[in-house]
Amino acid sequence: LRDAGVRFLPRERVEQLLSNAPAEGAVPAATEAALERELAAVLGSASARVLLDAARREAGRALDTVAQIVGEASADLRFNQRVLEAALHNMSQGISVVDAELRLVAWNRRYAELFDFPEELLQVGRPIADLARWAMRQVPPEGDLERALQRRLAYMRAGTVHLTERVLPGGGGIEDTIIEIRGNPMPGGGFVATFTDVTAFRRAEAGLIQANETLEQRVVERTTDLEAAKRDAERANEAKSRFLAAVGHDLMQPLHAAQLFADALEQQVASGQRETARQIIGALDSTGDLLTGLLDMSRLEAGGLVPQPRGFPLSEVLEPLASEFGAIAADRGLRFRFIGSQAWVHSDPQLLRRVLQNFLANAIRYTATGSVLLGVRRDGDGLRIEVHDTGPGIEPSQQRVIFDEFRRGIDAPGQGLGLGLSIADRIAQLLQVPLGLRSAPGRGTAFTVRVVRVAGPAAVADMPVERHASGAALEVLVVDNDPQALAALTALLERWGYRVRAAADGEGAAAQLRAGAPSLWLFDYHLDDDDTGVALAERLGARFGARPTLILSADGGGEVRRAVHEAGLALIAKPIKPLALKSVLDRLLAARGAQAAPV
Repeated sequence: LRDAGVRFLPRERVEQLLSNAPAEGAVPAATEAALERELAAVLGSASARVLLDAARREAGRALDTVAQIVGEASADLRFNQRVLEAALHNMSQGISVVDAELRLVAWNRRYAELFDFPEELLQVGRPIADLARWAMRQVPPEGDLERALQRRLAYMRAGTVHLTERVLPGGGGIEDTIIEIRGNPMPGGGFVATFTDVTAFRRAEAGLIQANETLEQRVVERTTDLEAAKRDAERANEAKSRFLAAVGHDLMQPLHAAQLFADALEQQVASGQRETARQIIGALDSTGDLLTGLLDMSRLEAGGLVPQPRGFPLSEVLEPLASEFGAIAADRGLRFRFIGSQAWVHSDPQLLRRVLQNFLANAIRYTATGSVLLGVRRDGDGLRIEVHDTGPGIEPSQQRVIFDEFRRGIDAPGQGLGLGLSIADRIAQLLQVPLGLRSAPGRGTAFTVRVVRVAGPAAVADMPVERHASGAALEVLVVDNDPQALAALTALLERWGYRVRAAADGEGAAAQLRAGAPSLWLFDYHLDDDDTGVALAERLGARFGARPTLILSADGGGEVRRAVHEAGLALIAKPIKPLALKSVLDRLLAARGAQAAPV
């Protein structure tokens, strides 16, 4: 034993340990155990036991060999120990290790720093309860300290994984430190705990949460702002629509009166001045077309035109157009051909009329000589309405842009903004009907629109029509709250041979009906005191009996169109072209004659 001991311990220490041993014979167990403990501190327990076992059995070279092996193993162990200790002490995490008896066996420097342990507490074999109690005093847990301590010790005894966080107060202006404590059991008993500073992570997390809350708040605020902006835009849009309706009405009223006065003037002036009168009429017509185009485009931009599709006979739209534009074409020396149809289609009749009206106006404007055709063809399960002219035609390069806003043809006569075809295209998109264009320079142009055909009601036998000659001394009741428009329309109708009863409001109209029985009623839509021509026609019809009624309006909005349509009345937009008005009056008189004829 002495020979084995002096190989790794100072001789003086070995002699001291063996001082009570006999010179010969067995060494007392206590003495051998003391020597083994000293060697274990240097070699490790296992190596010390192997060395002493060899000393009991071997001697000489055999012991030398064992000592050499044990020494090398011990050196390796010490090296690994130093590496492990260096690694532990340089880790950013604090670490503590306890054995199965919950006694401290290892720790690192960071563990001591985090909880500021006194040196006398950090001893191998110290119960972990002492250290935990010290740490909990530094960072008091929620609730009772001893209860929290026993709960943590119970986790260790049971080998239960646990995770918790503690806040270490900084003090002295130093920010608090947030420590994550994670405990894990070890194989064979014991427990290892890590203590990680997660302050930066928690701050970043809190910042992210705050940023997220701020972002959510900003989203809410932005959504609120957008909703408010949307409401403001909708109010502005509604105000714009009301403004356009009011401006349109106010602008069209004097223009309407001026056109009627100019037409009456043309028939009264000397022949040498008629050309000047025609030029005035042409300028007023162009102004009316410009205003109508601008107002229509504004309504389209503001979403003020909403389709109201229904089933109706195509003749409801085509025949009035043929009558109106046939008269205009004849006045310009053009032939007008009409190929009608009694088929029923599904669309918005007023908007479809606006599309075809623009096609026809465009055809007549660009055709100096020749003819204009309005007709219908079958196209599969639908119908194709076509407008042909013998005008100059359109170059292929221009056909791609002819439907753009403010695009006028190169050979366009007179003044215009080039909005007619653009408006037709925009309305066609609302109606979801395709437009077509065929043209060749010098060979005229054909515009088409395809509509869906639907089944109409059962056909009935045609009744004979008693046609009235225009101006056959028939009486007409005219109601308009605009004195100039009323005077102009009265003068025009009287020149055509009608006897006119004029009134500015419903009371005056009732007085005129008590004095006579006019065959036709012509009412302006917008009257005083929020009255309308439609409402007046219903009241007078209930009191005096209904008559064929034509509503005149400078407001081309959808609300007016719907009100007139639902009342079953005819509508013509101001400013009125005299030839178009005469055509509509002839048609109303013809319809009245058909209703009065015997079956």
